[in-house]
Amino acid sequence: MDNCTVCTSLQGRPAGVARVDGMTLIGIGECEGVTAIEHYRCECCGTVMVRQLWGCSSEQVWTTLAQPACTRLTPPSA
Repeated sequence: MDNCTVCTSLQGRPAGVARVDGMTLIGIGECEGVTAIEHYRCECCGTVMVRQLWGCSSEQVWTTLAQPACTRLTPPSA
């Protein structure tokens, strides 16, 4: 599945770009008490995005971490 327009608009953007509506924070990683990385799940397409806040400026970007294999919201009927 392809990223939705929200995820596509964030991919590769600087980490200083704030998250947009529809992105749910699902995890935070810290380094010496400072937030270094944030993980978000897109409510539209289910993609997991990473916002890296630590490292050199070229590393501080939004990146797609994982895309869902299936977007089925309900289990198949038995």
